Amino acid sequence: MGSKFLRLQWFCVFLLFFFVVSCSLNLELKKPEGEKEFLKEISRLKKLAREDPETSVQAKSHLKLAFLYVNSRNPQLNYSRALHEMESYLSMAPDKVQKDDFQNWLAVLREMGKLQAALKKVQEANIHLRNEVTTLKETSNNMIETIERLKPLDRQMEEKRSLIK
Repeated sequence: MGSKFLRLQWFCVFLLFFFVVSCSLNLELKKPEGEKEFLKEISRLKKLAREDPETSVQAKSHLKLAFLYVNSRNPQLNYSRALHEMESYLSMAPDKVQKDDFQNWLAVLREMGKLQAALKKVQEANIHLRNEVTTLKETSNNMIETIERLKPLDRQMEEKRSLIK
């Protein structure tokens, strides 16, 4: 009887310990909601990634940072920063990241980086074209003013020609 009771006590202690640990992990994995919470969580994870002595914790921090940067509720999405964090994670934990999901995320973020670079070039070209259009409009307006000033002179010359004939 005593042996069964002792086993039951130890089982309850382990069960209690399991629930306490799982509850504490749930608190740590709480997803941020507002901009301030995102910034706070990002700075906390950056600090962990920089200062924690364990490489596994640093790697996980980089991965969590990457997913925070692409989180749809994050008001300041940053795909290039997410790619950088995923590549940091990849360099710290290469044996664990051969999962298809991670490789898919990495490929998508790399493609997003290429698209953002192309978009930046298009935007720069657009700005250049807008400046050129503005210059052409100014030139056109100057020509219209010049034509308007030349019309009376043309009339005067026509009148003088008609008088000479």
